[in-house]
Amino acid sequence: MSTTQIYTDKMKTVSEILAIVALTLLTIDTTNTLISTGTHGFLPLTDQQNGVYLGLPSVIMFFLSFGFAFRIKARLTTALLITGGTLLAVSKIVEPIMGSNLYLILALPYLYYSLIVIGFVLLGIGIFRMVRKQ
Repeated sequence: MSTTQIYTDKMKTVSEILAIVALTLLTIDTTNTLISTGTHGFLPLTDQQNGVYLGLPSVIMFFLSFGFAFRIKARLTTALLITGGTLLAVSKIVEPIMGSNLYLILALPYLYYSLIVIGFVLLGIGIFRMVRKQ
C-alpha cells in the first residue's frame, strides 16, 4: 500500500465515524425533543440545552465529515449526509406542529429557519456527493 492510499483510508474512516456519531446525536436530539412536550424527555435537558449539547455538535460533525471525505469515495458518508440533512430539516418543520421546541420558534425564529436551511444544505451536499459518485 502506498502512503497516499493509507492516508485516503484514514480520512475515509474518520469521515464515516464523524457522520455516524453526528447522526446518532441528531437522532437522540430529535427523539428527545419529540418525546418532551413541555417537560423533560428521556434526557434531563430543556429544549435550549438539548440543541446546544446535542444538535449543534451533530451539525458541526456532519460538515467535518464532508470536509474529511471531500475528494474521497465514501458511500457511507454520503448516505449519512443525506439522512442527517433530511432528519434535521423535517424534524424542525414537524416539531412545532406537534407542540415541541416552541421556545426556538418564538424566541429565536432566525435560528429556527437557519436550522431548516442547514438541513437542506446537508441534504444538498449529500446529493452532490451522490451525483459525483463519491
